[in-house]
Order: sequence, then structure tokens, then C-alpha cells
Amino acid sequence: MSIYHKVRAVDRMFYQLEKELGSFQKSTGLGCVANCGNCCLKPDINATVLEFLPLAYHLFKQGVAETWLQDLEQDTSTKLCPVLNKLIAPGAKGFCSEYAHRGLICRLFGFSAMLHKNNTPTLVTCKPIKEQKPQAVAIANIHISSNKNYPLISKYYMQLRSIDESLGAELFPIRIAIAKALQVVLGYYAYRRPPRYKKVA
Repeated sequence: MSIYHKVRAVDRMFYQLEKELGSFQKSTGLGCVANCGNCCLKPDINATVLEFLPLAYHLFKQGVAETWLQDLEQDTSTKLCPVLNKLIAPGAKGFCSEYAHRGLICRLFGFSAMLHKNNTPTLVTCKPIKEQKPQAVAIANIHISSNKNYPLISKYYMQLRSIDESLGAELFPIRIAIAKALQVVLGYYAYRRPPRYKKVA
């Protein structure tokens, strides 16, 4: 499968996830705390290479993939995600500068469930949501315990692995995952005709 088709497959999975997340949030009232971004400030976020392939492909089409990779390889002073804006610019929706191309972990955290003992689903959310939106959390817990229609983390990571086992299974620190995704895209197009892209000044 070509890089382009892998990216399309991941994007299709993300599209389905967004529909499921939207339905879950609408049913429960669960949502992020305004101007929070605490989850993005965690230095120990892990991700797969494959979930950031759409971001890497997007940066490649923009003509900035090599610059991004160079910056990631040279800057070892931080473990934070490289697309993180520490300050929200006027008019911006949040802290992510590449929100449309964010990874699977970024989409799932806060609004999904994982299976614990005896395959019991449990809500995975953050401390700010628990503290500031306790009613929505309570409704979400009831929804998960009595309804099969909710985003399940293991389901989506299995779907990811089915697209490409080698790129969708192993977890890396988020900066390394993004760097590896850039390497995959740049390596693939090193000896192939690249897609048409517009360079960013």
C-alpha cells in the first residue's frame, strides 16, 4: 500500500471516530474545559508512527517536512509535542497548531473508554474535566456501562494496526513518533515522484 493510500485509510478511520466522538459528546455533554490544554503539556505522551502519517504527509505536501524533521532531531531540550502552541492565538480553537492532523491519542483522550478487568469499559478522561464537569462525567459513565455506542480505545488501535502492523503497533514518545512519520514519508518519496505540493514561504 502506498503512503498516500495509508494516509487515506487513517483519515477514513479518523472520520469515523469523529462521528462516534460527536455522538458520544452530544449524548453525555462531555467536553474539554475551555482554554485548558493540560493534556498537551504532558511530556510522556506516547503515540504510534502511523497515527501521525497524515500530519507528516501534509507537511511534505507543504514542502516543510525536511525542516520539521531537522528541527525535531536537533532540538532535544523538550519532550513536548512539536505542534503545541503554548499560548492560544486570537481566533484559534485551541493549543494544537495542526488540529486537523492530530494523532489518534489526541482524538481519543478525554472522551473514550478502555476495557479493564472482566472486559468492563471505563471512561478515560482528565482531572480538569472530572473536577469541573462532574455531571457530564457521571452521565458518560452511565452511558458507557449501559450502551455499546462509545469510542473504545482498543478498537481504534486495532483498526490502526490493520492498516499497517509495523507502523501502527509500537508506541513512541510523541516527538519521536512524529519524527519517524516524517522519515517514512521522506524516505518513500526519495525515489518516487512526489505529489504536487505548494511550498510555504
